Amino acid sequence: MKIFITGANGFIGQHLVNYLARQGYEIYAMVRFGVIPGFELSQNVNVVWGDLQDSRSLQKIVPVGATVINLAANPYDPKLSRLVNVDGTKKFVEICESKKVSKFIQISSQATKIKNKGVYSITKGESDEIVSQSKLEWVILKPSLVYGGGDKGLFNKIKGMVNMLPFIPVFGNGEILVNPVHVDDLSKYLELVVNDRAANKVVYDIGCLEGVSYNQLYTKILGYLGRKNPLLHIPVWIGLMAGNFFKLLGMKTPPFYVDNVLGSTQPTNCDASAIVKKYKLVPMNFDDGLKKVFSSDDIKIGVVGLGKMGMMHLAALSAIKGVRIAALVDSNTKSWPVIKSMGVSGNFYDNLDTALDSEKLDGVFILTPTFTHLNLLKKCLKKGLSVFVEKPLAMNSIELDKLKVLESKYSGKVFVGYTLLFKRSINEFKRIIDKKSYGKIKSFKASYEHGEVFGVKKGWMFNRSKSGGGVLMNPGPHLFSVTSFLLGVPKSISGKIDKIFSTTIDDEANLTLDYGEYVGEMFLSWSVKGVDIPKMLFEIQFEKAMVTSDGKSLTITSNGKSVTYLEKDLPAVVPGMFELNPDASGEAYSTEDYLFINSIRDVKDTKTKVVANNLKWVIGTEAMIHESYKVSQN
Repeated sequence: MKIFITGANGFIGQHLVNYLARQGYEIYAMVRFGVIPGFELSQNVNVVWGDLQDSRSLQKIVPVGATVINLAANPYDPKLSRLVNVDGTKKFVEICESKKVSKFIQISSQATKIKNKGVYSITKGESDEIVSQSKLEWVILKPSLVYGGGDKGLFNKIKGMVNMLPFIPVFGNGEILVNPVHVDDLSKYLELVVNDRAANKVVYDIGCLEGVSYNQLYTKILGYLGRKNPLLHIPVWIGLMAGNFFKLLGMKTPPFYVDNVLGSTQPTNCDASAIVKKYKLVPMNFDDGLKKVFSSDDIKIGVVGLGKMGMMHLAALSAIKGVRIAALVDSNTKSWPVIKSMGVSGNFYDNLDTALDSEKLDGVFILTPTFTHLNLLKKCLKKGLSVFVEKPLAMNSIELDKLKVLESKYSGKVFVGYTLLFKRSINEFKRIIDKKSYGKIKSFKASYEHGEVFGVKKGWMFNRSKSGGGVLMNPGPHLFSVTSFLLGVPKSISGKIDKIFSTTIDDEANLTLDYGEYVGEMFLSWSVKGVDIPKMLFEIQFEKAMVTSDGKSLTITSNGKSVTYLEKDLPAVVPGMFELNPDASGEAYSTEDYLFINSIRDVKDTKTKVVANNLKWVIGTEAMIHESYKVSQN
């Protein structure tokens, strides 16, 4: 069965996609353009990009005859609420009618039932009316407050308030009852409705059967969080006035909205008895739901550095089951709204110390410039955390010596971002060497070429005191890591390093690596004219064949014949793992992140033959770089 889900990257959407995908349905998960999917990626999940305001995109992506679950909504912004909740629903319904969808399930809200309505409750009510007046077979579900684990939703918002304020604001007397529903129960109800062919033109409330006051709700959650922030009751009129003031200021993410005040101070009389009777499913009560949320075994990760590499790893981590991004750290606070707009959740911090003190993390990704690595690594290791660090780990031989002191205690706790080790072609190369398929190694060549530096450049990467060097330090570590992975550490290194355009760092290097039984040549330059896209090549001459790889393919030349294998033709590094894009670097990033997460879980993937990317191996590999500086003629 094909199920098309709008709002798939929201709190409910992510949980629903994960749940339905595990049941084997063919999912079409719609996310907005430019947003990183936060749900798990699997073979039966199709990520489609679209927008309820863009009829053309919807026309292309809605499958004919699918079941549709409409989660998309804009809660509070007056203009966007009408554009999305009303105009967007109207366009979407028309397209669904033309695509002859089998059923349209509208996720509404208890807010539509309150007497004094705000923007959200009004526009959601109009949205429901559009659905109910359509030619479609429809079901409208009105859940109460939805909660659950993960980076989004109620608990994350409350946790944010706990960290920001010394109190928890409660509007009115806090005695209004709500019927919180765990997102897992909501997902189960949705599956039941999807499979109920007779369900048509019916509206159901969804919530736990026992009401909970807002005072009780906040007190219970604070208890699980281990916090004692007092509840501060704010008169309704003050809350409404403040909400309108925030709106006048044009705040995109105010502390609260007018609709928050109206929705939490008026009863909705949620009655889930009809859907419970119909499907014989009793939702868990709030106390049991809280136990389930706070006993979660999700791996909680912090990401430090939200630049290019941060985005790459956030995308990869979002696709790994059981991973929660709990902390996002970057001193550039201007980048935070951009990250949020891409659908990335988690609490934001401008420094690592505060994040480590505020969050109970299991691991940290350090994706910052080289000169920050050692200091940040030490802070994380002192907290007993597993750490993934962008390459290279050490900026110079002095830092390398300091890492050696840490090695005996923390070796298995540290991974470094040598992405090429997780390419299919490189791992196939390793298998050929280990099996001695073509005899002994006679010689090898390794090269990296790029046309990037043709004059003195600015930035930390081109400042020796912050980067540690030039082309050998960035991107040289990738070439050295592949060499170390395939062949090990040489007995000696010699050669020449040149400053062609730069005044303090190296632009080009010609090195000789002596392994005793054979010798290899290594060439690195980022000052090669006409090479707009970086090129890497690794070539080994065996007794019976020549084998080469550019990190995208593997070519074997033997007996005058050449055979080339593309990444997609070769075995996956982790068998059975979802393949993002074997021909690009996406799969390699996902694989290294997956294995790092497994190391935190202490899961040893016996199917995977990748070298242990531990601190001892990293020190030996990066020592090759610093030895090259030491022995080469500058």
